[in-house]
Amino acid sequence: FMILLVLMPIASIIENNILKW
Repeated sequence: FMILLVLMPIASIIENNILKW
């Protein structure tokens, strides 16, 4: 469960970086 809590924020950050491009 801890893995999901860590991956979710990372996924949102990656999506934000993609939107910048």
